Formats: sequence, structure tokens, C-alpha cells
Amino acid sequence: MTGRPLSGFVLAAAVALTACSAGPPPVDPSSPEVRAAALAKGAEDDVAEGRLRDGLDGYREAARLVPGEDKYQSRAAELRAAFVTSLQAEAEAALVRRDLASARRSALALVEVDPDSPAGYHVLASAAAAEGRLEDAWAAAQTAHARAPADAALAEALASLAMKTSRFAEAEALYGGLAKINRAMRERQAAARLEFRVQNLPDMARKAAAAPRITRAQLSTLLVTLVPEVASARVPPGADVAIDALDRPERGALVKAIALGFFSVSKETHLVGADAPVLRSEMPGQLRRLAALLRGRDDACFVAPAALATCGILPDTASRQVSGREAFAAIDLTLRLAR
Repeated sequence: MTGRPLSGFVLAAAVALTACSAGPPPVDPSSPEVRAAALAKGAEDDVAEGRLRDGLDGYREAARLVPGEDKYQSRAAELRAAFVTSLQAEAEAALVRRDLASARRSALALVEVDPDSPAGYHVLASAAAAEGRLEDAWAAAQTAHARAPADAALAEALASLAMKTSRFAEAEALYGGLAKINRAMRERQAAARLEFRVQNLPDMARKAAAAPRITRAQLSTLLVTLVPEVASARVPPGADVAIDALDRPERGALVKAIALGFFSVSKETHLVGADAPVLRSEMPGQLRRLAALLRGRDDACFVAPAALATCGILPDTASRQVSGREAFAAIDLTLRLAR
């Protein structure tokens, strides 16, 4: 036998053995799995060096390439939570040091990374409010509250902005919801309700309620506006008319207040003191007269300013005068006691 046929046989056998071997097939470097693994490795390097955003982007792309691989999605969720926490801390620290531009940048990044979270919108609202852009702050705070309606802190922040932007009905509703879980919010709810009522008063009464020191003419206007029994009372014939009540827009209210005994006209000067500030010491008598007009009896709450304060009708402060809002609230509470 010659050597040539034997060599051919050996070569053929070697090829056959190679074809039947159990070794792994060659790896395609362009396959999604390989690319995803490379992205994940690069992402971990980014995270180790503090680049959370790049790491998050890497894992998100890996999860997109291999949708069925849960480990990429889980790691992306972990990094998103860590990145959101980091951005929120940066934004809040920037707010504390009044670096509003940095706070806004961090907040916008928060909104981009996690648009369903209220955190970014809350920071945007705080930054806008600090800059005096209250309407922008209101819009951002509304979005934050909508993302987490059960969050009491966000609801309180929105209610505060509602008060600052004269949205008193919205503020009253928000504080009312908070008062169900926190009784301390009842006072704020009452303040919002008061402001809403003042906002909807007729022009002259609204100006009276807004006065830092209410005058006798303005108190007369509030009494006529708020108390139907005063508004409908008949002025008896021959009632005193003060000359300083003539030719002024509050004339009708002053005439009724004088006729019902709230104010008296000087016999010597024929003046009622229409523009004189109402003193805090006068208010117990005014409110006692109002209570008597409504129910025909007196009340221990109306004996002195301290008693008014004890009954929660009028605070007993160092100021000798009464503001329009204090007078409005005192009349309102007296009506409730009487009815």
C-alpha cells in the first residue's frame, strides 16, 4: 500500500472529528446580547466613578436591546431611584443656599429622569416662589400635587400658594382636606374662607374689610352688608343725622348705624366721627348691641376686649385700633353665636 491513500484517510478522519466536536459556536460581536453586556459593563464603570446619569442611560439601552433580560431593567430602576435621590438632594441644597439657577437645573433633570415623580415639580415651584414668580410656582405646585395627591406636605405647599395668588376657594378646599388629618389646619381653613368671603364683597365693603384701621363709616358699611337685620331695619322718624355723614357714599349705612345705636352723634358738634378709627375698647359694646339686635339678649363674651379674645371673637392685642379683617371676622362670629 502506498502512503498517499493513507494520508488522505487520516485527513478526512480529522475533518470528521472536528465537525462532530461539542465546542461553542463562534460569538457574533454585533448581537444584541453582546452589545447589552458591554453597555452594562460600561454603565457600572460610570456608576463607580459617580456618573449616575451615564450609568442609567447605559442600562436603559441594554434593557432596550434585550427586553427579556430582567437584570438590566432591575438595575436601571435601582439607578433611577439613586439618581432621583441625588438630584433631589442637590436641588434642595441649592434652594437652601439660594442658588436658584442650580436648583432649577437639578429640578428640570429630575422631571426628565422621572416625570411621574412630584419631586422635580416641587423644587421648581419653590424656586419660582423664591423669585416672586407666583403664577409659575402655582402651576408647578399643582403638577406636583397631582402626582401625589395624598402627600400632605405638597397639599400644604399648594394651599399656601393658593393664598398668595388670591385663589381663596382652592385654599379653603385644600386646607379643609388637611384639617381632616391635622386639626391645626382648621385655623388656616377658616382664614382662607374669610378671605374668600372678603374677595366677594361689594366694592365699598371689600375696601372696608381691607382697611388696616377700620373707621366708623367703614364698620357701618360692614354691618349693613353682612347683617340682613341691620340692612332691613327702618330708620325711625326724627333720628339724628350727623353732618359728617352727608354727601359721602356710606351715608345710608351711617344713618342706620346711628339709628340703631351703634354710634352716637355729638349734641355740640353734630358729628359722628365718620372717619375716626374704631377703637378696640369700643368693640365689645358694638358687638353686644349687634347680638341684642339679633336675639334680644346679652352675652358674657361682649363685656370687654379680653372676653372677646377668650371667646375667639376678637384678639386682644397691643393695638388700640381694629383692622377691617378683624372687624369682619368679629361680626361673622357674633352672627354665628346669635343664630
